[in-house]
Amino acid sequence: MRLKKALTNLVESGPMSPSIQLLQDEADDLTPMAPMGIQICHAIDALFQLLTHEHEASKRVGRETLERCCQKAQKTSDELLKSSIFGLMAPGEIEDFLLAADHRMWMEIRQNTEEFLNKLLNEPGIRVEDRPKVAEMMRPDAINSHLRQMRPVIMDHTVREPATTTPFGHTGYMKWLTLKIIQKMNIKDIAISGQYYGSSYTPETQILEWLHYKGESMDGMVVMFAPGEREAGIKAIRDYQIPNAFLDLTLKASVRFEQTNFATTVQNVLDAVEELDQIFTNEMGLAREPWRNDEEVNSKPGSGEISLNLVDLMEFLDLEPDLDTDKEINPANQKIVEDAFAQWKANDAFQRRVVAILTEEGRGCALHKDYGKIAKWLRNQFPEEEKYRILIHAHAGPGNTQDAASIEAVLHGGNGVWAGIIPQAAQGGHNSSLVFLDNMLRLGNEHVLEDYWLYQAAQSARYVYYLSFNTYKVPDDCPIWGAKVDSLTHTAFSTVKGEEWRRKRSNYYNMWGQDEKVWLKHAVKKSKHHREVSLLRIDEESGAYRLSPLVSDVKTWKKRLGEDLSILVEKEDIVADYVTEVRMLAFAMMNAGLRANFDAPNTLCKLVEIVKRNKAAIQRCRQVHAYQKAEQHQGDHE
Repeated sequence: MRLKKALTNLVESGPMSPSIQLLQDEADDLTPMAPMGIQICHAIDALFQLLTHEHEASKRVGRETLERCCQKAQKTSDELLKSSIFGLMAPGEIEDFLLAADHRMWMEIRQNTEEFLNKLLNEPGIRVEDRPKVAEMMRPDAINSHLRQMRPVIMDHTVREPATTTPFGHTGYMKWLTLKIIQKMNIKDIAISGQYYGSSYTPETQILEWLHYKGESMDGMVVMFAPGEREAGIKAIRDYQIPNAFLDLTLKASVRFEQTNFATTVQNVLDAVEELDQIFTNEMGLAREPWRNDEEVNSKPGSGEISLNLVDLMEFLDLEPDLDTDKEINPANQKIVEDAFAQWKANDAFQRRVVAILTEEGRGCALHKDYGKIAKWLRNQFPEEEKYRILIHAHAGPGNTQDAASIEAVLHGGNGVWAGIIPQAAQGGHNSSLVFLDNMLRLGNEHVLEDYWLYQAAQSARYVYYLSFNTYKVPDDCPIWGAKVDSLTHTAFSTVKGEEWRRKRSNYYNMWGQDEKVWLKHAVKKSKHHREVSLLRIDEESGAYRLSPLVSDVKTWKKRLGEDLSILVEKEDIVADYVTEVRMLAFAMMNAGLRANFDAPNTLCKLVEIVKRNKAAIQRCRQVHAYQKAEQHQGDHE
């Protein structure tokens, strides 16, 4: 009785969802039943509030409840609960992670972000009444009429891309908060989930559960998967009524496809497109002709659209720099690809449903000029009058030309980018959609400020960074939203005073009322855990390998564990004996909404200890399939 009363009081007084059936003997009939993954997240949040309560009685109830959750997980027939942290970790181990500085920091950032969304972005305080004047003064006269008049198209990948570089991974609710920020920026087309883990339960599926559980619209949402391995993607579309698909196509042999059968690859695309066409048309009742013209593309979300991403097109064509146009591409491979294009375009479903041709290059080896060349070549193959958009994604390399690549692409027939608003992603970063829009505005584009809400974009980008990297310490050199952008070392460098050539009127991306400016300043400064977390990071040195738990492959986990023998409990331990289940335990923690730095030796040591104990007790983690998207970027000799 005491437990139920304490939990009831907690729910009524705290900012939690009422659905915490996992913590109760019987589910409350007055609240909707949440999916088990979300129940686990709610339970973790409730336990955190109890264990951090100022009264010892509440902490005692928290420990009793935690013990009970673990006992329940041990006895359950529910596989998701059994393979959750309640089934794999001891109560004391869960408590240690809950009370650690990194998770406390996450709970603080989470609350701060919720307030940012509800208090500032919903009611920004300043309505930017001089917006038309600002827009006119920002936009110079453009020499290139195409750049001035075109509609820059963004397919947003912010919900997904930073997961590829953060050592904290992503959680379902963290992704949901990121989505809310992106939607406030008036971006309509959003890649919401990458179904690259087979049937495994990961945060990529949990974000879909959050949207469904909250009763939110899937308008404009896009799910990503490979056409030849589409079962999980198709299931997600059907289960959650996601109205758009992003097909990732690998052309070269890779670690996934040691011997690529190109005919099979070509047919996989047609099979996937026809299956999606049947689902969108007959099951979901979407229009057979999903094309949006220039006036519609940024004002209404896509519905029934298919985007085809040619992952390694440059590599397959063996694109060469600085040669004559007719010699830049391997002629034999060019014919193979063009024959594939012709076969696809002859298909009725492909003609109607595939509205965007996308491309990227996986390792940052392409130069910005390469993207202009590939965009021009693709535009010749997929003319605009045949209703195709061309979007590019550029990974950062040592030359750091990824953002220039975006402009090169639109100069040569592209429509825009598929990217995240912040550059942190992949190995060294990628082209930023916010930087792309800023560059288009500087080049005189008429539509950037009409189609997207960018007047609070700087703070929006900072909050996306806070969420993904679990810190308030944003790199100073971030474009647009970094501290160095506005902190002058000499007045001669000012872009808003002095020299009149292309002088700005003000900081257009950070327009707030005075009260909102005070709130933004103090929201970060009043952090209780920022200093503690920053001190933790000081002594942590990176090795030759670093972990991003949502995407790093088993080989990288193995190399990272082996870099420091102190990670292992005993020197004679063999890393290979534990690495797979250490990775899977990390997924269980992310699925529960627990934030931890999985690249830190201290965290890895704890995970190894837990896995060793579970192996001895014949208690195993649930298998998590390999992350297929990253494997697409591997060539045939790697």
